Amino acid sequence: MTHVVMSGLSNMQKYWLITGSIAPRPIALVTTRGANGLHNAAPFSSFTYMGEDPPLMVIGVDLYGEESHRPGEIKDTLKNIQDRGEFVVNMVDESLLEKMVLCGSDFPSHVSELDATGLSLAPSQHMETQRIAETPIAWECKLYKILDFATSRSIVFGEIVAMYFRDDLIDAEAMRVRVDRFAPCGRLGGPNYSRTSDRIRLPVPTFTSKGTPRV
Repeated sequence: MTHVVMSGLSNMQKYWLITGSIAPRPIALVTTRGANGLHNAAPFSSFTYMGEDPPLMVIGVDLYGEESHRPGEIKDTLKNIQDRGEFVVNMVDESLLEKMVLCGSDFPSHVSELDATGLSLAPSQHMETQRIAETPIAWECKLYKILDFATSRSIVFGEIVAMYFRDDLIDAEAMRVRVDRFAPCGRLGGPNYSRTSDRIRLPVPTFTSKGTPRV
């Protein structure tokens, strides 16, 4: 196997190797509301859930890079979260994939990605920040903590206060997501994405007192 030491690499080289290794990564299309009332939408694949008591999720937000026309600037998403203390995570399925990618463009702060991509907004119940109407699942989140661990990146912890589900995706009696009807997309390395249409069901066996697993 090829051995690569991180200390000898540039930040971008580290990024390419790490993001190419962790795949597929879930995608959070995050909506925030600016001071001017304009809604912003930006995708983050440095994203996952962290717990359920309290129900926490996390996204990693970096500054605009050298490839942007806004190099070194704080991203609108982070500024809006800092100012308002709230945001909405919109899940990305196949129907939203292409528009999600367009939302990743470095639009000026006075341009709404939702207007630019033709996505529409729907009101939230617990905050002023709205969700994307076309998303299959959305989480209303309030800011829990921001960890500024590097000059170029912040980790944003959000507490999930409410969720929205497309009606066919939720078994309200069992309080479960119908995963067979949910078709999320994942991020691979670079401009590459994956579908979840090919699935395998493998329950984790329970270890019995006799020393044999039971499925």
